[in-house]
Amino acid sequence: MSPKTSLDTLLPALSEAYGPPGREAGIRQALRKALRGVGNLSEDALGSLHLHLPGRGKRLLLTAHMDAPGLIVTRVDGSGLARLSLLGPMSAADWIGAVVTLNGTANGVVGWDRPRDAKDSREVEPDAIYLETGLGAKQAPKKIPVGTVGALHDRAERLGDLWCGGNLDNRAGCAAVVAALSGVRGLKHDLHVVFTAQSDLGARGAATSAFGVEPDVAVVLDVAFVGESRGAGDIALGKGPCLGLKEEGYLPHPLALELAKRAAKAARVSHQWLIREAGGSDARAVRASRAGVPTALVAIPARKTGGPRVLMNANDLEQTVKLVRQIVTTPYTGERGSR
Repeated sequence: MSPKTSLDTLLPALSEAYGPPGREAGIRQALRKALRGVGNLSEDALGSLHLHLPGRGKRLLLTAHMDAPGLIVTRVDGSGLARLSLLGPMSAADWIGAVVTLNGTANGVVGWDRPRDAKDSREVEPDAIYLETGLGAKQAPKKIPVGTVGALHDRAERLGDLWCGGNLDNRAGCAAVVAALSGVRGLKHDLHVVFTAQSDLGARGAATSAFGVEPDVAVVLDVAFVGESRGAGDIALGKGPCLGLKEEGYLPHPLALELAKRAAKAARVSHQWLIREAGGSDARAVRASRAGVPTALVAIPARKTGGPRVLMNANDLEQTVKLVRQIVTTPYTGERGSR
């Protein structure tokens, strides 16, 4: 199955699967279907999905978080509007106008109680947004009780050279991993792949998975947005995947980074450098697990649209597939405790 064909079918299917933080059953099911016949699958107590491809090499952990930003209902007011709290890094302003699914209970659209004296429409407080479901004052409290969790009602679609979708962070990473492992030959590691849960609640799935696997080396796959990097030049769409050099609480291990660089060279994949001064990925939690895990970060470039959807270059995603496939077939020569 070619990367292009695989991604054209995988990405829409994975992006529309229900899976906000702590409620990942829908995306787990979609990944199980996509990975049927690839290897041994299991689920841990936190909700992360594990795939094991046994091998004789070093133990490599490959992770991509599968949860996507969500909302939780904190109360239903007298008019039937559901008041909300955010789950994940997506800002309140980016939720305005988004269609939300409550996993079969109801669908709704996010609105905003804009203050009359608001001068900047970007300054939106989370407690000022609400979900309109059309259920009314009597039915809404019954159908959407306090604690109900919502997610973007989304399906990624192709726009020329771009992918457009609201859940590309990080369903694109999940799709790249699945496509890279489809039909792969010549594994050089004892490969443990984890699609982690609750990343948007503090990298919880990454932390517990890395602790349980205790890998010799790890590669974290995520998304990076235009405007985040503070290197010699910002990242851009269409110039290949990023290799992380720095983010909050994280520096790559030299030998893990060398593994990613060697793989990129062998696969003839151009790459960019990602330098974050604030914020980060699951790489910090993996790197700090137990006595420390040599860890590298690969990030797919994306651009925000100023709303609930983001854009990603299709070629960057395909190049990421090539890079991941090369990483799992390139031997790691370092030791767990080496510096």
